[in-house]
Amino acid sequence: MTAHDWIMQFLVGGMFGALGQGLRVVVGLKKLNDTALQQRRPFGEVFNPSTLVVSLVIGFIAGVLGILTSNVDLQAITRENVVLLIGIGYAGADFIEGFVRKELPGGPTAAAPGPSNEPDPPAVG
Repeated sequence: MTAHDWIMQFLVGGMFGALGQGLRVVVGLKKLNDTALQQRRPFGEVFNPSTLVVSLVIGFIAGVLGILTSNVDLQAITRENVVLLIGIGYAGADFIEGFVRKELPGGPTAAAPGPSNEPDPPAVG
């Protein structure tokens, strides 16, 4: 495989991975908008563009890793391959972000407090 072929693999996988992550972003933006409305704050005040960019880059990376570990032939790419790569971007980015939040010190949840999936502590007394 030539350098050009590798670059094309990375770009195709990355773009579909970013598209998959973009699907997650749409849901996140809707939730963020609902939160802003509940708090009576402008959307622009709660929206962080750098978080959006980092999220899409994570999707791109997940797509690159996905295309490298799958048998997608760019000369005869099928609809199933496209859906596979979009799904890898969606799920892979979710996995990577979850790992960063849980395993790395100072991950996104440490810097950005908000609702968590942890159960409330039991009431005392």
